[in-house]
Amino acid sequence: MLIEARNLSKIYKTKLSLVKSKNETIKAVNDVSFSIDSNQIVGLVGESGCGKSTLSRLLIRLEKPTEGVIKFNGEDIWKYNRGSLKEFRKKSQIIFQDTLTSLNPNMKILDSLMEPLDNHFNISRREKLIKIDDIISFVNLEEELLYKYPGALSGGERQRINICRALLLNPQFLICDEIISSLDVCTQACILNLIKKLNDLEGTGILFISHDISAVKYICSKILVMYRGSIVEVMDNTNENYKIKHPYTKSLLNSVPIDNPNKRNII
Repeated sequence: MLIEARNLSKIYKTKLSLVKSKNETIKAVNDVSFSIDSNQIVGLVGESGCGKSTLSRLLIRLEKPTEGVIKFNGEDIWKYNRGSLKEFRKKSQIIFQDTLTSLNPNMKILDSLMEPLDNHFNISRREKLIKIDDIISFVNLEEELLYKYPGALSGGERQRINICRALLLNPQFLICDEIISSLDVCTQACILNLIKKLNDLEGTGILFISHDISAVKYICSKILVMYRGSIVEVMDNTNENYKIKHPYTKSLLNSVPIDNPNKRNII
């Protein structure tokens, strides 16, 4: 199993303030268990504030869980030594929603792409440039973009650069956190096809987080439905006869506009 979460919970404690006279606890993630294997794209859907992004940060070891265990290739990620942690950082990547703040505005695109290679590969600059050229071609971008600053690129171009940064390290596990939410429909389709192509060619295990039910339906074999920090349903997207079990899942699917043809396919 590539990535496995067991009984995962994350509790935040609020601080005292002028309007709060006592501490409160918020359970952002509540007893979540699931797994993702290589060659698998798993979707995670739910309304804003349900805990999707918190879960993604736990899986990538950006935050420590209050309870539970996360295993990567069978090993507890919180028991890594320094060398193992660096290898985990290389093999597990995340692409965030905000295309602009994910890139240093004062660095040209080429320098931003060089940075992860400098940190993780002991190869010549020429070899790094070859890797960058290859990945730029993979995401259908022009080489001239390498010499521009992020502010000179469109949102879709910046998101593909963020994908490039992640793919340069040949990750085994990739988290896509709402990566199409701020893009136009044509660019969304391009990004979705890139993710599918990556999964087909490299066998990368992918967690695809989105509030767009149609996109998740198109790209994922399994769909996790999250509500108030808990996984309330695991949908088998490969089974055309799958019957929805949880009322929240039904209401979530019913929120898709009637004129969206994918809604009829989901229900």
